[in-house]
Amino acid sequence: MSEKNEISKNNETTSTDQLVALQSEIEGARAAFVNSINELREQTSPAALAQRGLHAAQDWFTDDFGSIRPKRVAIVSAVVVGVIAIKLLRRRG
Repeated sequence: MSEKNEISKNNETTSTDQLVALQSEIEGARAAFVNSINELREQTSPAALAQRGLHAAQDWFTDDFGSIRPKRVAIVSAVVVGVIAIKLLRRRG
């Protein structure tokens, strides 16, 4: 009978160890999930989105070395002047 008691105690110890390992794995996964959600929340905040848009616009007007691309500035300037001219012509006509 003592052998059966020892086997049953060993089985209980193994089950308890597996349960503790599984619980710690779940806690680790939960912590990683919470961190991911917090990072996504920060990346999609209005301030972060506005900053990303501003950075993209600045990148479009500058090259890799930080100097201005005159052709792109000229294109945007021409479009703005054209839109203003069309609006002024519509008012007069």
